[in-house]
This record gives sequence, C-alpha cells and structure tokens, in this order.
Amino acid sequence: MKRFMFTSLVVIFITLAIPATAFAGGFEDGRVVLGTNYILESGEVLDGDLAVIGGSATLEEGSLVTGSVFLVGGSVFAAGEIEGDLAIVGGNASFGLNAVVGGDLVTLGGNVNTGTARIEGDIFSETEFDFPMNFRFDRDWDFPFVPGVPSFRSSFAGSVLAYLFKSLMLAALAVLVMMFLPKHTQLVADTVVSQPVLAGALGLLTAFVAPILFILLLITICFSIVGILGAVVLAAAWVLGMVAMGLEVGNRLSEATKQEFQPVVAAGLGTLILGLVVFGIGLIPCIGWTVPFLVGIIGTGAVLMTRFGRQEYGVESSPEEKPKLPAKKTSTTEKKTSTAAKKTTSTAKKTTSKAKKTSSTAKKKK
Repeated sequence: MKRFMFTSLVVIFITLAIPATAFAGGFEDGRVVLGTNYILESGEVLDGDLAVIGGSATLEEGSLVTGSVFLVGGSVFAAGEIEGDLAIVGGNASFGLNAVVGGDLVTLGGNVNTGTARIEGDIFSETEFDFPMNFRFDRDWDFPFVPGVPSFRSSFAGSVLAYLFKSLMLAALAVLVMMFLPKHTQLVADTVVSQPVLAGALGLLTAFVAPILFILLLITICFSIVGILGAVVLAAAWVLGMVAMGLEVGNRLSEATKQEFQPVVAAGLGTLILGLVVFGIGLIPCIGWTVPFLVGIIGTGAVLMTRFGRQEYGVESSPEEKPKLPAKKTSTTEKKTSTAAKKTTSTAKKTTSKAKKTSSTAKKKK
C-alpha cells in the first residue's frame, strides 16, 4: 500500500507537467481546483477524484466523494465522506466531527488535524515512508582528484525526490518574489515574450563570460568578495528569470482555462509547472541539460536587459526629465504674453491720458 500511495503522488506531479485542456474541467469523472475555492455542499456527490492545487476545498457534512482527494499546496476542510484515499503534499487539512476517510491518509510536508474523524485505512507521514532508494538506475560518483572525499551513490528514486523538491522550492520562491516584486517580475516576463532571441543571446554571453570573470576574481585576495557577490547576483537573476517565465505560463494557463488567477497564484502555479517540465527533462541522460540551460539563459538575459525589472528595455533611464522642457517654454511664453499685456495696458493708459489732456485743452479754448 505504501508503494501504491507513493506512485500515486508521483503521478500527480507528472500530470501537472502536462499542460492539457483537461485542467479546465477536471478529470473524466472528477474535478481539478487550480488556485480557487471549491465547495461540495451537503447532499452532493462528486463521482471521481478531487485534486486541489494551490486552492481550497470544503466538503460539507453529508457530502460524498467517491474517489480520492489530492491536495497540493492548498487547504481542505472535510466534514463529509471520502471513499478513497486522502493525500496531502505541502497543504493543510482539517476534519469535521463526522468526517470519514475510507482509504489511507498520506501527508508529505503538510499539517493535518484529524480530530474525531474516522480514518478506515492507514495513516502515513513523510517519516514513515519506506521509499525504494536502490533502483536499477544507480550511479556511483567518484572524486579521484580530491583526497579524503569518498564516493557516494545516487539512485533514481533519490533523483526523483530531488526533482520534486526543486520544483516545489522554485514555486515557493515564485510566490515570495511575486508578493514583493510584482511589477519587476511582470516587466521581465514581458521582455521574455517580446525579445526572446536577444535575451537568449545576452544570457548565453553571460553564461560564458561570467564564470571566467568570477574565477579570476576569486583567485585574488582583494577582489574575492566581489566574485562571491557577483555569483550571488547571477543566481538571483536566474531565479527571477525563471519566476518571470513561470508567471507567463500561469497567465496563459489562466486564459486557456478561462479562470481568473491572482498574480501570486499564477506565478506559483506557473513556476511549478515550468519547473516540473524543465527539471523533468533534465533527468534525461546526456541531452537533458539542454532545455534547463536554454530556459535559464533566456530568463537571465531578460533580467539583465531590464536591470532586474527596474527599467523597460529600450527606454532611456531618465524619461521623466523630457516633459520639463515644454513646461519651461510655456512659462516663458506666458511671461512674454503677460509683459505684452502690461505694455498694451500702459499704452492704453497713455492714450487715455492724452485724450483727457486734449479734451481739457479744448474746454479752455472755448
């Protein structure tokens, strides 16, 4: 049963990596909730599985789910009955007083409060899984030129777990970045869409030049800290580029499914899908590194083109100074106009005074 549940969880993540239109309506006889709220009211029956990804679901008392419930990075409140299993990955789950789970309860990095719920199957947590860490696809890593460093073994299952961990961590970073730098991230995403070739060329140049420059700086004593800071900045540029492309994936998924996602949800979900696809292809031997490398250089190039999302590419750094020139001309023109008006007024006054003198002279003559 443990291996069955582990396989089920892996299938969920693989399914997320396939951008199919089935996400709009759900499974054949189930439902998929992407970043939204779902309520199964009392007396209703969901014939099939329920997958909640970055959203929340409420199963009221008296409701029934005939399949299993999968929760990834969201929350669920179950007060009804679930005939299948309940698997939770990085989410929160709570139960009502009369909740029933007919299958197993599996948690991976989530918080569960069972309360008085009846769990008819087994309860597993991440510490109780007996993962098969010795598959046939084992690799031995040796360090013949480094004395004192022993060789270690990396199994296929360990690679899969690392792949899932990297995807989830990148999605979590996307949520944080989008919360604090929404405009910067959107500007980088727009640059990736409008200038992908130029961004890729700049990123490729950076990928070849930056390591050489960092090594030269690191071997010196005075500038070693500069090399470390440069490596950190380059890593931050890669992360921001990946998050920006994930945001674009999330926005397009929102349009394809005709669902309105919040920017934070779109960035997290899109980055999760992008990470699953990119890192998944990276597991392929020999040629798997090409796709992550190309995606990384395009995102990094877009970040450098926009100066970390602070300036639109092709726009001068001080666009606000130009509108001041017409304002000065306008003020000068207004001054000239007011001066001319004053002169006209003084001329009118002189003409009036002359007319008065002429009239007074005419009266004296009479």
